[in-house]
Amino acid sequence: MTAAVLRVRELGFTYRGAQAPALDRIDLAVAAGEVLGLLGPSGAGKSTLQRILTGLLPGYRGSAQVLGAEASAWGRALYERIGVAFETPISFGRLTLRENLRYFAGMYACATRDPDELLEAVGLLDDADTLGAHLSKGMGVRLNLARALLTDPELLFLDEPTSGLD
Repeated sequence: MTAAVLRVRELGFTYRGAQAPALDRIDLAVAAGEVLGLLGPSGAGKSTLQRILTGLLPGYRGSAQVLGAEASAWGRALYERIGVAFETPISFGRLTLRENLRYFAGMYACATRDPDELLEAVGLLDDADTLGAHLSKGMGVRLNLARALLTDPELLFLDEPTSGLD
């Protein structure tokens, strides 16, 4: 059996001031090469779980292991090994799509992929010189995906990956 890249046990989280937990006793395991999709209504805890697993939300109960270590113990080193694309497209409006990817690539200590290769993979190579300010939401979602793939990550987190996608 392939080792788990994600292993969650008895995971719980309650936001400060909340009456009920956002997550309560969640258990799951995901092996390398597997795809996990979380479906549920707004407020079900899908984004909270992703924030914990990507090291953005501390203070949880239970265990949330990512690539063999507790999510809360990783620090910045986790971002060299995972890719994350959130629902809201993020780009610098005064930079072109190519410049946006080069800028974000500069934040990593590890090797990164060629921006033009990534733009081609998401169908944006013809728009490589378009300013971020001129993107449709769907183009922004595709740029987010390209940015999430910059490090050729071992694990990819996509929050609402088809929202506004064109």
